[in-house]
This record gives sequence, C-alpha cells and structure tokens, in this order.
Amino acid sequence: MEQTRNVENDSNKYIEETEQNMLRAFDKVQKRYGWTDDYVLSIPYSRLMDLFSFISQEEQQEELNEWKKMAFIGFQTRQLEEGTTFHDYLQAFGLTESRSDGEENETMEVWSKEECIDHANKLIAEFQFEDDKE
Repeated sequence: MEQTRNVENDSNKYIEETEQNMLRAFDKVQKRYGWTDDYVLSIPYSRLMDLFSFISQEEQQEELNEWKKMAFIGFQTRQLEEGTTFHDYLQAFGLTESRSDGEENETMEVWSKEECIDHANKLIAEFQFEDDKE
C-alpha cells in the first residue's frame, strides 16, 4: 500500500513537471513566432515536437555564440603563447563545435501522440501487474 502511494506521488510529480515543461515550451514557441494559443494547439503533435527541438537547438547555438563573443574579448586582451589561434583559444574552453562522426549522423526518434499514449498505458499496466503480484 505504501509503495503504491509512493508510485502515485512520483507519477503526480512527474506529470506536474512534464506539464510545466510543456507550458514553457509553448511560451517559447509563442514568443519566438508570435503565435496564439489556438494556433499552437492546432499544430500536429509531431510538428510541435520538432519545433520544440528546433527552438532548443537554436537557443543552445545562441548561447554558444554569446560565449564565443566573450571569449573573443578575452582572446584579444590576454597575453598568449605565440602562434595561438582563436580556434585554439575556443578549444581550450570547450567552445568549438567539433563533434564525433557518430553524433552528426544520429537521428532522433519522434513518436506520435498515439504512440506516446500507448507507451504510457503499457507502463501503467506493468505497474498494476506488479501491484497485483504483491
């Protein structure tokens, strides 16, 4: 019984966090494109997930560019070893975009709304089956 309550509390907490993350993602889409709630809600689920992913990548790139700007100022004002290039300087701070070959070819699987619901139902059924065993 106690374990069931813990699972329910964890599930509720997860659902609340997921809901908050979705609301933040909706706000980002609306802020970036100026779309209304109705328009965002009318977008197909898979396209919406693509938008969330795209915006996240864009924000990461913007953040990286800001760090590079700050690094450029540091590069110009610091006394460095002769022959040190700006690329070397960026690399020393982990600000280069060098990726391994495996990362570039990696594709992300996107599930439809129905697939997500089916998966969630399977997980719930597994938890219920485990509770029935006890």
